[in-house]
Amino acid sequence: MNCKVKAKSFSPTPILGFTDQLTKLSSLHLFGHDVDKVLFRAEYQTLNRFHFKITDSNNERYEVPAEILNRFNGTADTFNLSYHVEVTNKPFSIKIIRTSNKRVLLDTSIGPLLFEQQYLQLSFRLPSANVYGLGEHVHQQYRHNMTWKTWPIFTRDTTPTVGMINLYGAHTFFLCLEDTSGNSFGVFLMNSNAMEVTLQPAPAITYRTIGGVLDFYLFLGNTPEQVVQEYLELVGRPFLPSYWSLGFQLSRRDYGGIEGLKKVVDRNRAAGIPYDVQYSDIDYMDGKKDFTYDNKTFAGLPEFAKKLHKEGQKYVIIVNPGISKNDSYEPYVNGSMNKVWVMKGNETVVGEGYPGPIVFPDYSNPVCTRWWTGQFTEFKKILEFDGVWIEMDEVSNFPQDPPQCESSSLNYPPFTPRIKDHLLFEKTLCMETQFYWGLHYDVHSLYGYSMARATGRAMETISPEKRSFVLSRSTFAGSGKFAAHWLGDNAATWDDLRWSIPSILEFNLFGIPLVGANICGYSEDVTEELCARWMQLGAFYPLSRNHNGPGFRELSEHPLYAAALSLHALLPRSHPGGDSSKTPCS
Repeated sequence: MNCKVKAKSFSPTPILGFTDQLTKLSSLHLFGHDVDKVLFRAEYQTLNRFHFKITDSNNERYEVPAEILNRFNGTADTFNLSYHVEVTNKPFSIKIIRTSNKRVLLDTSIGPLLFEQQYLQLSFRLPSANVYGLGEHVHQQYRHNMTWKTWPIFTRDTTPTVGMINLYGAHTFFLCLEDTSGNSFGVFLMNSNAMEVTLQPAPAITYRTIGGVLDFYLFLGNTPEQVVQEYLELVGRPFLPSYWSLGFQLSRRDYGGIEGLKKVVDRNRAAGIPYDVQYSDIDYMDGKKDFTYDNKTFAGLPEFAKKLHKEGQKYVIIVNPGISKNDSYEPYVNGSMNKVWVMKGNETVVGEGYPGPIVFPDYSNPVCTRWWTGQFTEFKKILEFDGVWIEMDEVSNFPQDPPQCESSSLNYPPFTPRIKDHLLFEKTLCMETQFYWGLHYDVHSLYGYSMARATGRAMETISPEKRSFVLSRSTFAGSGKFAAHWLGDNAATWDDLRWSIPSILEFNLFGIPLVGANICGYSEDVTEELCARWMQLGAFYPLSRNHNGPGFRELSEHPLYAAALSLHALLPRSHPGGDSSKTPCS
């Protein structure tokens, strides 16, 4: 359906806002299945926040679960609003204007409102081209290039490299700096479906999404900081991190067993590197299965973790969502009894992951959260860990060649945003699979959010007296309430070092301030010069973690200790070992 519309029965209600019934004006069909009548609802929520939603008047549509936002229940005093709204009836459009200087912040008349079953579009003319945010992508500069750049948004397990591809997170928030005075505003679309956002030189921005509703929030501020504060009032403020999680952290895929891990720890201590946290990647597991450890290759791992704690250090383990489909594996047996898996009809969805055939926990289901907490509770009795690192939570499924999903409008919609590989189900599940929150087609980008939430609650349960630490690869609006983030599987290149800076700044806009890149790069052999420079830059990352992939040169193999020792001046956060009273991050 094409939904260029005309307004009828415009009836503003002061204080609360107004509603408007809109009917289709054009007979043009772009992608079929037109919605003939839509409802426009506007709310003056606070002095600096305006909310409007456009949805089907006659049929219920998927909406992002209400629990993700801090819903506003009051009303604003319309006499003191920092904005006012002007409505044009035919064709329907709105202008949102800053009261103090009469500047038009958003004007939808630049393009038509389109509303079809699987295609929704709305454009805004902006007052300036100083636009920041939207993600997750590799943006090579902090301020956006507005020359017809189209960025897809749909969580995806892929490599963060140059190119306009969708990455691990889904963030539809952008900030616009109006002028040199500092006046700013932000726009947030509450929608979790696959979409693309086009930035235009007008300047303007166009959102195109393939489901849900058009649910927009506008935030006004006298400074960018005030705008971000207004945004965080809606999506939730970041968790308060453990002090130790602000220190230097060391990680690697495949240390070669417990002896290799011990040697790395000893070498770093001997070099005097301020070193607070040690990680274990999937090589510590028995057959790469969650809630296990390899008691041959990593024999004595529980004792090793206790020794780390005695030396004033912390220990973080990785956990993936894919649960091995094995009838002798207790987490699978227990999860099946509790019916916590993602389903398709009456059948459990089976995919492929690190341990082989896997099933996927549905973390949006409260029963799954209780099961997940139980698994952590039992494993903590075996291995003393302090934090949890979660990845593959896009949700990631190892690809089939070719991918196998039935031919339907969910798997092959009439319009597909410019996502990587142009297939919604590439490296993930088919779109018709079912979650507690809805179809995978609608809730895909929420999986990392739901897993981080469930993991955070599990950590709070098993260690109620301590602040939890969860590090998540996939994120959504509000994920900062539960988790930190790293920028994924980068490479040991100067470009990846450079691009980490705007990416970290963007995640501070998104409300996830505990963020960093893999220092020295995850893949490729790093040079001594690059690693030294990256360690110096990484000292200023909020999340300062060196993490390398298997088979590549690791930090401790380099003659870098003189450079690393300079971190004492930059990071006077702790010293490995010794009197705990002298180690404030322990």
